Amino acid sequence: MRHALFAMILLTVAPAAQAQDDSCAQTEAWFNEAVESRQTGKSERAVRRSLRADMGEEAADQLAAFVFALPAEQLSPAVGAMARAQCEGL
Repeated sequence: MRHALFAMILLTVAPAAQAQDDSCAQTEAWFNEAVESRQTGKSERAVRRSLRADMGEEAADQLAAFVFALPAEQLSPAVGAMARAQCEGL
């Protein structure tokens, strides 16, 4: 289930930028921003609001929900790296 949600988020987020390299780098940055925000104690609502400024409501809401569903021990830059790797594979 988590992988399906992750793929759905990537399909929503990845086309936001013109070139795939830029798009995938931006995707990694958004995932890392969400992870870091959660780690510093921001609420899911605050993370959604912050992300919406850059990516739109639906994608931001999905990304925030995904990050807040992860167990705390999985919160690391590896989440962003995995998002980038999957983006580059599209």
